[in-house]
Amino acid sequence: MSSKIDASQHRPEDPALAAIYDYWNTHTLGLQYATDRSLTPGSREFFDHIRQWMNPYKFPWIMTRIDRESRLLKGKHLLEIGCGMGYDSLEFLKRGVRVTATDLTPNAVKMARRHFELENVQAEDVRVETVLDLSFPDNTFDAVWANGVVHATGDTPRALREIRRVLKPGGRAIISHFYRKPSWMYSLKQIPGVNIEFDEEDPPVNDFLTEQEVEAMFAGYEIIETEREHHRLLPVCRSGVKAFLYNYGLKPFYNIIPEGLAKRFAYKYSVTAIKK
Repeated sequence: MSSKIDASQHRPEDPALAAIYDYWNTHTLGLQYATDRSLTPGSREFFDHIRQWMNPYKFPWIMTRIDRESRLLKGKHLLEIGCGMGYDSLEFLKRGVRVTATDLTPNAVKMARRHFELENVQAEDVRVETVLDLSFPDNTFDAVWANGVVHATGDTPRALREIRRVLKPGGRAIISHFYRKPSWMYSLKQIPGVNIEFDEEDPPVNDFLTEQEVEAMFAGYEIIETEREHHRLLPVCRSGVKAFLYNYGLKPFYNIIPEGLAKRFAYKYSVTAIKK
């Protein structure tokens, strides 16, 4: 497995898809939580710093889901779509699941490879792939894990069809998550110029769908679980008035809302389904 990746070989020709690629190649998921800018990207301290925010504090359901799925998939082959820096794949590997980790962008793949090297774990492969056109044969994987990916691809139905294609019959699609409407995030996104996830620029595409629209896309699957996901808001790298409003206004207010009430307005919706 080569450590060198030529970004020019992977950039899509389609302008809309190229914009998505360019964004995520410079905004690898997790960087928004790297609030200590003194740390060297790719160092153990850097990965540990981000880990304290990502799991389990912000996303407790992810660790619960990884534990559950790992018990079912130990020794089996899981494909991760959009691995980012490799945090989720790392947890599966530690639990005895065989993992092929993929991401749209070379920068993410480089970071994931470095992360696995530091943690002394070995994936089956770590490579650049787009979920809209996967290179794997039909019926390859026992499970596909996609955390915070398919809603940002520019073609959610196509992504789900490709996931189904590479799954073995009876294979599990664990999709965490879709962006849900109505929700508080959807309402904020209607305000021009408001960035939620990153300081200077949010992703070029974030599909917001109703729960009914999401479930209608799972043709050829049997849906076995759905869940609205609520999480704490965390400090992120912002500046000026935005930093004040977010860190001292929205964040503390939202984090004291009772769990049951917050889930009514949660903006994340997850689906676990089995390929028929």
